[in-house]
Amino acid sequence: MTDIWQEGIFDNLVRLKRGYDLPNQNIVEGVYPVVASSSIKAYHNQSKVKPPIVVTGRSGTLGKVQYINEPCWPLNTTLYSKDFRSNCPQYVYYFLEQMNLENYNAGAGVPTLNQNHLQKLKIKIPPLTVQKKLAAVLTTYDDLIDVNKKRIAILENIAEELYKEWFVRFRFPNWQNTEFKKGVPSDWTFSELNEIVEIIKGKSYTSEEIHDEKVEDSSYFINLKSFHKYGGYRDSGLKYYTGRYSEAQKVSQGNIVMAVTDMTQDRAIVGRVARIPTLNNEFAIISLDTVKIISKIYSENFMYCYFSYSSFSETVKEFANGANVLHLSPKQVLKQIVLLPPVELTESFDTIISPILDKVEALTEINAQLELIKQQLLPRLISGKLSVAELDIHYPPSMQTINEAEEK
Repeated sequence: MTDIWQEGIFDNLVRLKRGYDLPNQNIVEGVYPVVASSSIKAYHNQSKVKPPIVVTGRSGTLGKVQYINEPCWPLNTTLYSKDFRSNCPQYVYYFLEQMNLENYNAGAGVPTLNQNHLQKLKIKIPPLTVQKKLAAVLTTYDDLIDVNKKRIAILENIAEELYKEWFVRFRFPNWQNTEFKKGVPSDWTFSELNEIVEIIKGKSYTSEEIHDEKVEDSSYFINLKSFHKYGGYRDSGLKYYTGRYSEAQKVSQGNIVMAVTDMTQDRAIVGRVARIPTLNNEFAIISLDTVKIISKIYSENFMYCYFSYSSFSETVKEFANGANVLHLSPKQVLKQIVLLPPVELTESFDTIISPILDKVEALTEINAQLELIKQQLLPRLISGKLSVAELDIHYPPSMQTINEAEEK
């Protein structure tokens, strides 16, 4: 019940402190996370703070909240929890997560979190027992998501190793009885990529045609934010489109898309591919920053593995150019020379790899559903509208360790 919650200010919940300077040239490879405003940037040989801590962006990227449960080095672009004020660390994390901290921007140019205003905000703080129960509910979802992420990583590693074993190291079935010439199987051939794929350019658009949420007569829209760094589909980047398009610019489950634009100079997106998921059995439209790759000979799953696990993306990204925004010419992509294995061999590979890719997609979809449920629960739990005070809740394993340590 909210009537047993205490009136207070943000500073009664947690005291935040600015992180520490660590220039890139001073980072020495180690085991301690270097925490930037939105992610772990690197690993250093020294740490500055002990766990657990909550970290959020102070300058640059605002709104992202991270829970770090190991010694680390929070950078000076972050604020970290110096003192939890005897509150539950996980509860503090979820409280910050639902605050939409980007709304407290005080910077005229570079986004900057207004810490002074934040510390004086009036809030309601539940008893510690309730805090732990609220955190336990939400942590259960995050733990499930983390387990699935680990399973996905294992499956992706299996797919990559299998591809490299067969098509990079040439240790495919019956390779011992295969004739090789200059280190390459004699029945494999070299060709330009345009012999085996066709490329369809995406749709140009106006800002009025793009929406963050589904609206009437809108279609899913694949854009640069639909790609993870270094490739793979990113569901949180999906947008909605209400403009005109051609049938050729539609993509659906299993289709391959490639990013041909990069807004940064690190080339982490351009030339990378993603595999379109189910999208609720609907189609999507591709933006002008992407292209659809249609295979003429091989299966889409094999071609996806080729672009993902060979050196192709690393090679082709170097052809992207531009002063501020990098652009990769589809014609340049099609001119690349590739080594073509026999179709029969790729079909054998496909029978093994397809269930693996399907499982990755299924786990990714489960994670999206778990995250959606968690985000729907989050404001109701943190506000007290959904009470857990009278519930008998068991702590998930990740909380049991911390609570046992606190009791000792």
